[in-house]
Amino acid sequence: MIRRPPRGSALLAALLVIGVLALVTVATLRLASISKDQAAKDSRSLSQTACVEAARQYLMGRLRVFGLDPTTITFSTAVSLENGTRTIRTGHVDTAAITSVRAVAPGSVGGGNSGLQDITNKIVAGPSMGGRPYQAVVTCVDPRAGAMELEFIIRWGL
Repeated sequence: MIRRPPRGSALLAALLVIGVLALVTVATLRLASISKDQAAKDSRSLSQTACVEAARQYLMGRLRVFGLDPTTITFSTAVSLENGTRTIRTGHVDTAAITSVRAVAPGSVGGGNSGLQDITNKIVAGPSMGGRPYQAVVTCVDPRAGAMELEFIIRWGL
């Protein structure tokens, strides 16, 4: 009777290799999914940033209307997109379109009380307009990306 060596160790090694390859494949697919989700999130964030910048530019354009008091500016404009309607407006995220431009004391803005300025071809700040600082808040609300607001200070007038 001839004795044969034990068999089956090749099958065990093949199963281990297949298991390791399966784990590597799953890890690669999960990493690709995370990367895709992050790219979509970054895209929405850039889109929101551009939208809130457009709202800021729209407010700045409204300031150029002759004789308009900046503290009366209010807007709520809907923009239709392929994935819904995006809204740019004045005010904070959790409020309706309100007058969000308000005058700020000149001394509270950086460098406003330093007294070092060139007044050539410039009307010195007076009680009405005249280079007064204003604080403004604009918001962009997107159906998919959420809402983002921008608060900024401008010096408006001659």
